[in-house]
Amino acid sequence: MIRYILLYSGLFCLITSCNNRQEADYWTYPEIAEDPISYVLFGMTVVDSYHNLTNLKDPKVQNWLKAQDSLAETYFLNNQRFRQFKKRFQELEGRSRGNISNIRIDEKGNYFYLRYDETKDIDLLYYKEKLSNKETVLFDPSTYAIKSKNISYLEPSFDGSKIAIGLDPREEFTSTIIFYDLETKKILKDQITQINPDFGGIQWLPDNSGIIYLYFPFVEQSDARYKRQSFSAIHFFGDNPQKRTPIFGDDSFLGIASDYFPKVKIGSSWDSYIIGYSAKSGMFYDSFIAKLSDVMKGSPQWKPFFKTIDKIYYNQGEIRGQHFIYRRATPNGNQLCQVDIERPKFDKPLILATGSREEPITQFEITKDNIYFIREKYGVEISIFRIDSLQNTIQLKPPFVPGYASFLGESVTHNKIGIGVDGWTSNYVRYYIDPHGKFINEGLLDSANFPEFRNITSKQILVTSHDGVEVPLSLVYKKDIKLDSNNEVFIYVYGAYGESMSPFFSPTYLDWVSQGGILAFPHVRGGGEKGEEWHIQGMKALKYNSWRDLIACTKSLIEKGYTRKGLVSLYTNSAGGITAGMAVNECPELYSSFIAEVPRMHPFGLESSTMSSSTSYIEYGTVKDSLECLGLVQMDPYLNLRSKKNYPATLIMPSNNDDRIPLWDSGKYIAKLQKYNQGKVPILMDIDYHYGHENSQGYDTSIDLNARIFSFAKSNMKY
Repeated sequence: MIRYILLYSGLFCLITSCNNRQEADYWTYPEIAEDPISYVLFGMTVVDSYHNLTNLKDPKVQNWLKAQDSLAETYFLNNQRFRQFKKRFQELEGRSRGNISNIRIDEKGNYFYLRYDETKDIDLLYYKEKLSNKETVLFDPSTYAIKSKNISYLEPSFDGSKIAIGLDPREEFTSTIIFYDLETKKILKDQITQINPDFGGIQWLPDNSGIIYLYFPFVEQSDARYKRQSFSAIHFFGDNPQKRTPIFGDDSFLGIASDYFPKVKIGSSWDSYIIGYSAKSGMFYDSFIAKLSDVMKGSPQWKPFFKTIDKIYYNQGEIRGQHFIYRRATPNGNQLCQVDIERPKFDKPLILATGSREEPITQFEITKDNIYFIREKYGVEISIFRIDSLQNTIQLKPPFVPGYASFLGESVTHNKIGIGVDGWTSNYVRYYIDPHGKFINEGLLDSANFPEFRNITSKQILVTSHDGVEVPLSLVYKKDIKLDSNNEVFIYVYGAYGESMSPFFSPTYLDWVSQGGILAFPHVRGGGEKGEEWHIQGMKALKYNSWRDLIACTKSLIEKGYTRKGLVSLYTNSAGGITAGMAVNECPELYSSFIAEVPRMHPFGLESSTMSSSTSYIEYGTVKDSLECLGLVQMDPYLNLRSKKNYPATLIMPSNNDDRIPLWDSGKYIAKLQKYNQGKVPILMDIDYHYGHENSQGYDTSIDLNARIFSFAKSNMKY
């Protein structure tokens, strides 16, 4: 991570070290004057105290931001615990270093993946034919004449004759996609720019002659059209990549808003239809369908397919022959359904399987003759099923009960399928599922050994929230720990966009447990742990349920004697900033520290930004609607800070190159919090001047980031 380290006198008035814990008896922060403006909306007056920070090009603002980052850098340079955590994390993560990542499989069963090369300090692209013993280096990015040597995206063609390689520019919104031809063993001249794989990547044409991708005409954040007016373009190999032939989204009669993202999906080399999505924030899209033969001729005849009101999950539809198989939300859970493509009756589909609110269907994939799907209990315990060609449903038995799983290597062109599984305490393993339902280790990954985690267990409890609703809370701790009020707790919360807080295996997180602490994961409303209704209950004017669920979970940990006030650190990222930030605003005494990475701290200001094209207003609400505007004001952590209160130690970690959340979002929050806070605790903004919101971070950068997070949490515990 490249960060500014400036010499800024007076950042610390006095720093003392006590019991290996860094404390500030009092703090002097970089100063910037308030420049408030007021908005009067639907009878409400809303005051933006630091509106001047919106102008990120102002030299005064830039200097203030750099000084804030320098303060944070000085804090960590003087923090012995940070060095201890970083050294320990390097050892833990180093056990897996050199292993492979970004595994992709073509329809023939050939493997493409990255393997880290220590001598060059980069990932190399490898190829393995059908899990044979021989692997071949296909591409070494250090030999290619381009600024970035970081491979961030892979997608082989259906037949494996070519592979798309994304090179991450890090500082920029878009990536560069190049193509390696396995037959000629050369990089093709075709080079795609102004594409962001986070927004859908590329779709290979069935005959592997070209691709379709989402093109962004305007990629400068200063442009009012930033990320708007995108469209899907088709490219045939050998053509001029700058031709940008539109194939979906540029036609006004389709009615796709300029800030939506017109993406397409091609599932296999056997597909004869292509589906176009009017993508936006949220789980449901409007869609269109066309014949692939017409698309490849350059004259697609798009027809309306399903609508947002049909509640069909946006990326969960698959074509098999003349049938469209999909997952849809229902008032009591969700369903796996099938319709005929030529005569789709979305109001009367064939129902293949049903999920409840407590145990919804969260994933499915199809093969030539079978359908596989997963039910997820409260987001942390999964069951795996197969529907055969006779529509018999059979529950499969994996080697252990996983907390999370994802299918791999599936296609309607064959019956092979794999699955990757892990959990809070179980390392990631990949299996093949044979015709008899047996799980066979794929054997590609070498799982690192972590004997220090063998004594760790997990459980889930239900916590009664403010309105009587039961909220799942996952806990991870050592089996022999004494569950009393002396335990240090690290809470990780999200609660937005219908995303579940699914179990994951992380040595850096489990280190907290092996050192005697407890990890806690509240599955608050706004997420998807209990289906779409759970999401809706944490959206817009109902967003308060998210942070009050979090508060209820925190209080429950204290009341049950797992911990006490002063020993609870709260962490979140991205949209979780609203949930966590408002919990801190309402009950600051519950938390010893608050840590947020690339967080949303000022959702009310979203629509005044050039980044409003992110369509996040669909999740949070808009200032144009009276009830939603009120909800925006009530959920805004920045607007709801109050003077003369003791807030917890705070570490906000935004990115200067974030394409979704501008730097002023965190800047305003920090400026106001530093002014209002009465406690003698650090209030820091640690700015990433290199990466973006979701851009891949390098090995060392990831370790440094996690060491900052956990050392800050540990250093600010109050005994």
